Amino acid sequence: MSPIASFDIFDTLLTRLVSEPTEIFKICGDRALQFGWINFSAETFREVRIQSEQRSRLFYQGGEVSLEEIYREMANTLEIAIETIDKLKNLELEVETEYLIAVPKAYQLIEQARRSHPHVLFLSDMYLPEAFLEARLKQHGFWQEGDRLYVSSLWRKSKGKGDLFLKVLGDLQLNAKEVTHIGNSWTSDVTVPKSLGLNSIYFNDANPNRYELILQKYADSTNGITSIWAGISRYTRLTKDTKTPKESIIRDIAASVAAPILTAYTIWILQQAKAKQLARIYFLARDGEMLLQIAKELAPKIYPELELRYLYVSRQALRMPGLTKINKAFWEWMFDDTTIFTIDSLLARMCLDCQVAQPIFEPLGYPCETWQKNLSPKERIALRNNLEKNASLQELILQIAKQKREVLKAYLDQEKMLDGKAFGLVDVGWRGSLQLSLENAFEIFGTRMPVGFYFALDKPTGGLKHKGEVLAFFFNLNNSVGLRNDIDYRYVSAMEVFCAGCEGTTLDYALQPDGSVLPLLKHASNQPALDWGLKAFQQSVITFVRHLVERSPTDLSCISPKLLREALDKIFLTFNKSPTLEEAEAFKDCPFFDDPNEFYHFYWAMPVHLVDVVKYAIAKSDGFDRHRNAWSEASLQVSSPLIKALVPLAIFQRKLLKRLKKLILRRK
Repeated sequence: MSPIASFDIFDTLLTRLVSEPTEIFKICGDRALQFGWINFSAETFREVRIQSEQRSRLFYQGGEVSLEEIYREMANTLEIAIETIDKLKNLELEVETEYLIAVPKAYQLIEQARRSHPHVLFLSDMYLPEAFLEARLKQHGFWQEGDRLYVSSLWRKSKGKGDLFLKVLGDLQLNAKEVTHIGNSWTSDVTVPKSLGLNSIYFNDANPNRYELILQKYADSTNGITSIWAGISRYTRLTKDTKTPKESIIRDIAASVAAPILTAYTIWILQQAKAKQLARIYFLARDGEMLLQIAKELAPKIYPELELRYLYVSRQALRMPGLTKINKAFWEWMFDDTTIFTIDSLLARMCLDCQVAQPIFEPLGYPCETWQKNLSPKERIALRNNLEKNASLQELILQIAKQKREVLKAYLDQEKMLDGKAFGLVDVGWRGSLQLSLENAFEIFGTRMPVGFYFALDKPTGGLKHKGEVLAFFFNLNNSVGLRNDIDYRYVSAMEVFCAGCEGTTLDYALQPDGSVLPLLKHASNQPALDWGLKAFQQSVITFVRHLVERSPTDLSCISPKLLREALDKIFLTFNKSPTLEEAEAFKDCPFFDDPNEFYHFYWAMPVHLVDVVKYAIAKSDGFDRHRNAWSEASLQVSSPLIKALVPLAIFQRKLLKRLKKLILRRK
C-alpha cells in the first residue's frame, strides 16, 4: 500500500486569531453579556468554561470529552435554562468559525501528501464535534472526499496517549511504517507516533514565537488585547511570503516586535487628537513616514474626520529658520556629539559654503585642507570656544537664518499649518527639538502653537522649554510620568530603525517661480535602508495593522493603549537584550545615520573588532561599540568566536583595573 499521511488539525492546518485558545471563551463571554444571556463578567465566563472542561474530564474514559458534555457541566454549575446553554454552546462554535484561519504552508504539505496517496487522515485531540471540524476543513480547502477524520472526544482516545494512532492503524489495517504523521506538538505529534513506529514530521510554523508568548502572558492585565495582537502577529508571519531567510527574520521582527509597539503608539495619537478635537496632525519626516502609513489604516476606525499630512522637515532644515538668537542651545546643536565630527559637517549644519567660511576659519588656525579631519573631543571643545567668541560669524548665521525663515514660512503656509486651525505634530522623540524649532518660527509668524505627540520625551537641552503642549506615550520626563525615569538609549536606536523612511533626509526648501515651495532632499531615496530590506519591514508592519483592523473584536477607539506598555516593553527588551544569531545577522547591515546631513552612516550591528576589546580592557574606551548607536548585543552575536571568548576576559580585566585604581587612590 502507498504511504499515507495523517495531519494534526489545530496549529498545524488551522490556527486561531488568538494566541491562547481559552481567549475564545472570553470572547464568547463578552458577546453573551452583550446579548443578555449571562449576568456576570466575560472573565468569569471564561473561568467557568475552563473549569467545566476540567471537571468533565474526570468522568470519561481517557479524560476525553465533547463540547456537549462540557456544556452539560456548565449547566450544572450555572443552573441556567437549557435553552441558554444551547445558545452559549452554539455561540462558541460560531466564534471558533470566525477566528479559525488556515496555515498557508500547510496547503503545500497536503498537496505533497496527496501525490503519494489520494487520501489523507486528520487526527485531533479536541472537544469540538467531528462534523464541525470536517466542515472547517472543507471551508478552508483541506478536505477531499475519501479522507478520514479521527477526533479524541468521539473515540475517548488521544494522540497524546498514543491510543488514537493505534485506533487508526487498526481501523484501516495499516502498518505503522506506512503512516507519516505531521503536527506542531513535539510530544503528541512527534515523540508518541515515533514510539509506535510511525514516521513523523514536526511542522511548527503556527506555534507562537517568543514575542507572541510574551504578549499572551499579559492577556489578563490587558483585557485580552495582547492575546489578540499576538494572534494577529502570528497570522501576519504566516501569510506574508518571503524569499530568503533574512527576509523571514525581518518580517517576523516587524510583525512581532515593531508592529505592536508602533500600532499602540499610533492608536494613542489618534485617540488624543480626537479628544483635543484637532483638525489635522502632521507626521514629521522621516520618522513619521511609517507612522503615517499606520495612521491611514487606523484613523477611519478611530477619528475619520482627522486630516493626516506629512511634513518634510529635519533638524537640519528647521534649526536655522527657527534661529532668532545665538545661545547655548544653538551651540549644543552645532556641536552635537556625533561619532564623526568635521569642520565640513559643522559648516553644513551652519548652512555656510566653503568660500564664505574660509576667511572666518583660516585665521583661527583651521585651513581648508583640515576640514575633513574627524576632530577629537578636545579639538571640538577648542573649536567651539573659538567660534563662540566670533561676532562676525554669529551675525552671518543670523542673516542666513532670517532668509531661510521666509522660505520656511511659505512652505508651512502651503501645507496649511498657518491657517489657525488646531493641529498636532507627530515625532518619535526624544527631546522634541523639531517642535522647538517650529515653535520659534510660529512665534515670529504669529500663529497658534501645536500639540506634540511623542513616543517618549526627555527634557530639552540648553534650558529650552516648549511653547506648545507636549504629550508622550511611553514616558515624559518633562512632567515625570510614564514607564521610565530616564532615556533608555536602546529604545532610541531601535525606534530610529523601526521608523526609518524610504526617502533621503530633508536638507532645505526651495522657492519655485510659481510661489510653491519644494523640499530639497539629500537623496531621492534612502538607498542603504532599502538595500537592507526596509520595504519588506514596512510591508510586514502594515499587514499586521490591516489584519488588526479587519479582525479585531474590540473597537480600536476603546482600547487603552497605555495599558499595553508593560507587555510592549517586555517584547522590546527581549529582542534587544537577547537577539538570536539569526536576528543579529538579519540586522547586521541595517544602516544607522548618525550625522544630520547624512555625510556617512554606520550599521546597527557591526561586528566587534579585536582592537575595540583591547581598548576597553585597558580603559582606553568606555565600551566595545563601533559607534554610539550600535546594538551591542547583536554586534557581539555576529562577532568572531575569538571576540566572544575575549569579551568576558576584557570585562574582568576592566573591573580589576577599577579596583586597583580605587586602592591606589585610598593609599594616597
